[in-house]
Amino acid sequence: MKKGISFQIIVIFIVLLGWNLLHLGYEYQKGIFEDNISASPMMLLSMQENTLEQLKLKIENNDYISDITIIQDSIVAEMLINNYDLRDSNEILRSYLLPTAMRINFVGGKYQIEQKLELERMLLEYSPAVIHYFDNTQWQEIQNKILILTNGYYVGFGIFIIFVLFISIFLRIHFEIKSNVFWKIYRSSGGHFGRRRKQFFINSLYLCFIPLILNLAIYYSLIYFQLLSVEIDYRFFGIELLALVISSLFAGIALGENLK
Repeated sequence: MKKGISFQIIVIFIVLLGWNLLHLGYEYQKGIFEDNISASPMMLLSMQENTLEQLKLKIENNDYISDITIIQDSIVAEMLINNYDLRDSNEILRSYLLPTAMRINFVGGKYQIEQKLELERMLLEYSPAVIHYFDNTQWQEIQNKILILTNGYYVGFGIFIIFVLFISIFLRIHFEIKSNVFWKIYRSSGGHFGRRRKQFFINSLYLCFIPLILNLAIYYSLIYFQLLSVEIDYRFFGIELLALVISSLFAGIALGENLK
């Protein structure tokens, strides 16, 4: 019987480990996509620096904006000279009245369709005094990739829930039925009535908590030693525990008279 419980603990531990890897993989890849959005700023140009200052004050407190930098016309001229090797045209370029630029960097995980539309509505209020440039095609491609990734994650999440329930219930019933002979001999020899149900409850605690605690120990050890940069929402572990508890309840119901 002890071998049976140990085997179940190992199997459930491996399944939970795979479930956690699914979640970590999703968060890691999603983070890469969001970093790509963060690395693609929006540039705004205006001949009126005060207008950009007003716009900055209006939008800078939005949580989807990482930071805003206003680049004065003299700096714009210097950037053009350095980036395009226009030193021969230095004096001519500096004689022109260049626009002031403003760069907006986004928080990739928060700059989604609702936030994008909200920002674009605010920018329309300043048009045509302010012209903005943003790679909408790249942003949309990344959003499509995140959507595909998220849908795949939800499918995998559902499969793992079903698999955890199935494997836990199946193994539990299998090993409990195998032990029927032992418990018949135990009762016929005067064993305490209800001992099997009590042992089933104790084994349920082992199966629910030991695999989960082992996974938690591995996860937080990796976090502590800074070997893992992606974090798991603590509620995710609660879902794992709930799935194991439900599997024990279903196994107990399925066994019925065998537990007496």
